Amino acid sequence: MDSEEKLYAIREVSEMTGVKPVTLRAWQRRYHLIEPKRTAKGHRLFDEQDIQTIQRIRQWLAKGISIGKVAQLIRHSTEEDSEPLDSSANLNECEALLDALSQLNRGRAEEILSSVFRMYPLSIVEAQFIVPVVNILERMKGSQKSVRKSLFQSLMMTHLSWMVTVENKASSLGKCLCVSFDSAGSIWAWIQTLKQAEKGYFIVMLDGVEDISDLSGHLKEHQFNHVDFFANKSLTVKQQRAIHEFSECFSGEISCSGMLTELHQELGGS
Repeated sequence: MDSEEKLYAIREVSEMTGVKPVTLRAWQRRYHLIEPKRTAKGHRLFDEQDIQTIQRIRQWLAKGISIGKVAQLIRHSTEEDSEPLDSSANLNECEALLDALSQLNRGRAEEILSSVFRMYPLSIVEAQFIVPVVNILERMKGSQKSVRKSLFQSLMMTHLSWMVTVENKASSLGKCLCVSFDSAGSIWAWIQTLKQAEKGYFIVMLDGVEDISDLSGHLKEHQFNHVDFFANKSLTVKQQRAIHEFSECFSGEISCSGMLTELHQELGGS
């Protein structure tokens, strides 16, 4: 090993590339897409070439290429390398999940969800798996729509809340309060919460909140570094005023997510 070669631990590589450690491990174990070096104690060490490979993998996934086919592209350069990214491409797992939902096969659906979240970065899971599945379910009618949406909702809430709990155990950036004005159980609110957790925050989630007029009073004895407000709907005048009043007395970072930045640009956000 070249003593001058810069090597990175898996947590550092995760921060640099936006790919979770569990996903990096899965790419290595199951598909052999990367082959990091090891310390004497068995810890993974990545070099610059590994990092470049991880970035290329993300680009291929964003084109809609399944993780199972990326190994061939790693070994053999193809014309697809120069194609423009297509973030609208759906993952192959969408059809498999919809089939499992149609059979009310919870076990199979759980396996698919777990695999997708493990194998793909969250941005790709959201754009190329969750969004298309939700859109297809919304186009269904009657009992067919109701039953499958109900099962999907249950599965997503279970999995997303579990992932936030797992991320909390590895938090390092302090505490983040995630406040959702959507109805309790909003998939999009929980995805936003998971995004904050993946940044390294310890998450406290307020799901389905309507009135935050006394929020600053509740936080006086708690050390929060960040508060993220989320909504996919227009806020009432009272709610907007409450956010403004809160921002005037909160010393940490505040962000507004979802449609808040579009519907209420005066609130700012990140």
